[in-house]
Order: sequence, then C-alpha cells, then structure tokens
Amino acid sequence: DIRLAMTAAIRKYLVENPSGFDPRAYLKVARAAAKDLCIKRYLAFGCEGQASRIKPISLSVMAAHYADGTLRQNVR
Repeated sequence: DIRLAMTAAIRKYLVENPSGFDPRAYLKVARAAAKDLCIKRYLAFGCEGQASRIKPISLSVMAAHYADGTLRQNVR
C-alpha cells in the first residue's frame, strides 16, 4: 500500500510538473503520501496512542536476537 501511494503521488507530481524532474521535489510528495497512508492505517486499526509501548533496540541487538532464535522470521 505504501509503495502504491508513493508511486501514485510521484506520477501525479510529474504529470502536473512535467519540467520539474528534481527528485527532492517528487520524493517530498511521495513521503507525504506515505505518511498520510500510515496515519490512516494506524487510526483504522486502533493503534494510535501506543508509541510508549515500543522499545527501540540497536541493530546489533536485533541481529543477535535473530541469530540466537529469540526473533524468528515468520513467512506465511
């Protein structure tokens, strides 16, 4: 969904601004589209207000968790 939203925003920008082929400009609208979609999804699934439950960890700790089996990739 995010990729589609970003692609649509880039296409729309390029149609509306055919001479504006500056990646900074079209990626700006693409990021805004992705952000809007993420906000809509968070609200739709009732996930707002839960940021305090997310505990960031470093990449090296994450890699160690995958290596020791604490975290497993689940492919369905």
